[in-house]
Amino acid sequence: MSTNFHHVGIVVGDLKTAISNYCAALGLNSNKIKIHRQGYSTEKGEGEEFDYAFIPLGNNCYVELVSPISEGPTKRYLDKKGEGLFHLAFESDDVLTTIENFEKAGFPLAGRTPSKQVLSVFFHPKYTHGVLLQVIKKNVILPDGSPNLEVALEEE
Repeated sequence: MSTNFHHVGIVVGDLKTAISNYCAALGLNSNKIKIHRQGYSTEKGEGEEFDYAFIPLGNNCYVELVSPISEGPTKRYLDKKGEGLFHLAFESDDVLTTIENFEKAGFPLAGRTPSKQVLSVFFHPKYTHGVLLQVIKKNVILPDGSPNLEVALEEE
């Protein structure tokens, strides 16, 4: 099993400004960064939509900028805490075993993105020393931040 760091998520109020600032600081062309929109429902049935972009750092590591566009967990976080660190994400080729390992380490599962297979799960910051942790299925996110539908639609 392989679990590697993938990205740091930062919640922002103005996605285009954040992309421009990060790209300027890192010497990247902001015109090459794609903005994506995603919506989902939590296991509890609460839905939300957000825009996001991945800024490449090299070696399959990214800064993900996330801006909520509807009510939901991300918007509540932004309203309560303001802009800043939102989560750390790890990529795993065996998400179920990674969940077991995290839970054995004392990090109980906080929620997962519902789908036929486990593509993304979260571990609550209350138990992870103050940081929301995410585990995603390996290669489910393409380098430009697009969902990899081939991986997302694979049968387990």
